[in-house]
Amino acid sequence: MDFGERIAEVCIMAALVAIGVLWNASNLVVIVQHLWKTSGYQTVGLIISSISVSNVFLELSMLGVVVSVWAGMFCLTELHPFLKAAIIVWTQSNCMSNWSIAWLSVYYCVKVTSVSGALLGKLKRNISPLINAALLMTTLCSFAVCIPFFGLHFPPRNGIVANETRNATCTIDKLIFPAWVNVRIYGYVLVLIFCIVPLLVMLPTSLRLVAHLCRHTLAMNKNKNQFQGTDSYLLVCKLTLSLVGVYLITLAIVCLFFIDQAATKIFGFDIIALGCSFYSIVTGILLTVSNKYLKEKLWAVFCWRKSPGPVITSQSEQSPLS
Repeated sequence: MDFGERIAEVCIMAALVAIGVLWNASNLVVIVQHLWKTSGYQTVGLIISSISVSNVFLELSMLGVVVSVWAGMFCLTELHPFLKAAIIVWTQSNCMSNWSIAWLSVYYCVKVTSVSGALLGKLKRNISPLINAALLMTTLCSFAVCIPFFGLHFPPRNGIVANETRNATCTIDKLIFPAWVNVRIYGYVLVLIFCIVPLLVMLPTSLRLVAHLCRHTLAMNKNKNQFQGTDSYLLVCKLTLSLVGVYLITLAIVCLFFIDQAATKIFGFDIIALGCSFYSIVTGILLTVSNKYLKEKLWAVFCWRKSPGPVITSQSEQSPLS
C-alpha cells in the first residue's frame, strides 16, 4: 500500500470513528442529563447509557489497535503497554455493549408482552431492579473475563530485533497468554460470552416480541382505538430486531476475518475496525430514533429549535420506549 492509499485509509477510519464517538457521546450526555433532572434510575436510560459508553470506548480502542498495527507495534520484541491497553478496553467494551443490548431485549420483552401466572407477573413487576442488577453483574463479569489479557505477550523471537528502516517488513506474531491460562478452555469461554449466550438471550426475546406484535395487530383491526399503543409496540419490536440484526452482521464480519486469517489472509485488521464502526454508528442511531427524549433533544440541538421540557413520570407510568 502506497503513501496516498494509507492517508486515504486513515482519513476514512478517522471519520467513521469520529461519527461513532460523537453520536454515542451525544446520546450519553442527553440521557445522563435526563436522568439527573428526573432524579431517577430508569432502566432504559441506564441501558442506553451503558451501550453509549461501551460504544465510545469500543471505537477509540479499536482505532488504537489499528494505529498500533500501522505504527509497527506488532513488530516490537515486547508488547507495548498502549497496545495491550487498547486490546483490553476493546474486549471489555465489546462484551458490555453486546450484553447491554441483550438485557434491553429482555426488558422490552417482559414489559411489552402479556404474561400469565403469579411467578411471571411478579417477574414483570420487578423486571427493572432485576435488569439493573444484571447490568451491574455484567460490568463486573466483563472486567473479570479480561484478566488473562493483562498477561498477553509476544512469543520469544530468539533475540531478533525488528528492522527499523522505513521500508522494512516484519511478520506479525500471534499474541500468547500466560502459562497459567488454558487457551482452549478460555477460548470456549470467550465464544460463549461474546456469541452464543447473547444470541440465546436476544433471539427468543425478539421472536416473542414479533409474535406479540402479530397478535396485537390482529386485535387492533377489531378495535381502532389501539393505534397509538400499536405504534409503540411496533417501534419496540423494530428496535429490538434491528439491534439484534446489527449484532449478527458485526459478528459475521468478525467471523469472516478470523476465517480469512486461517486461510488466505486477504483482509487486515481494518475490516474489524470497519465492523466496529458500523456497529457503533448504527446502534447509536437506532437508540436515538427509538427514544422520544433523545430524538427531541438532538433534533432541537441540530435544528436550533427549543425542545419541550421533560415530563417527569414514574417508572410504572412510562411507555416501553421511554
